[in-house]
Amino acid sequence: MRLKLVALTLVLCALAGAQEAPKPASDPSTQPTPEMFWRALETGNKEFVGGKLSYPNLKAERDMFKETQYPPMTILSCSDSRVPVELVFNQSIGSLFVVRAAGNIADTFGLASIEFAISKGWTMLLVVLAHEDCGAIEASMGIGDPGSPHLLALANRIRGSFYGIDWDPKDKEMMKKATIANARYSAAYLLAQSPMIRQAVADGRVKIVVAYYSMDGKVTRVD
Repeated sequence: MRLKLVALTLVLCALAGAQEAPKPASDPSTQPTPEMFWRALETGNKEFVGGKLSYPNLKAERDMFKETQYPPMTILSCSDSRVPVELVFNQSIGSLFVVRAAGNIADTFGLASIEFAISKGWTMLLVVLAHEDCGAIEASMGIGDPGSPHLLALANRIRGSFYGIDWDPKDKEMMKKATIANARYSAAYLLAQSPMIRQAVADGRVKIVVAYYSMDGKVTRVD
């Protein structure tokens, strides 16, 4: 299920507000909530797992978002080509603000990207999405160090989440444990490093969800 009606409503609110976040509706029951968006992502993921994806309205959606956007969901995910976020959640143009980096970690520019979406009043749900068989996790669990300063910096960031985890990339259960631990660490890092994200969560304007993608296509919430 795509968020066609909800996304359209939010876009219309954004247009009417001239770049300002929409004002809350008088009836709280009519307001979209982070949990509503998460349920929509879960439903879309079930459709993805079942191979039931269809994008018959791409041209209309492309035209709709020519001059504006109002994506209510931000996804921090890995760069892995096997985890195409829009497909995984069966979402189309205008629904997702996606930030991708190996190991689903956020550096200065990743944080800035997430803060940009929040500062615009777009983001209500922020998902940190890890995945099975992550090459960044596997490399970070290896005995040796990567061969470049940039790769080493990435590995050291990820290794900071390996509390009580044996560094054995051949152990599938340990790999999964390390991957989920890193995703939770990434979510905590967002809160620790960004006063803007921290305040938005504290105010209830944004909710953070941590999730894990299995190679069978299923996404599971792990926070």
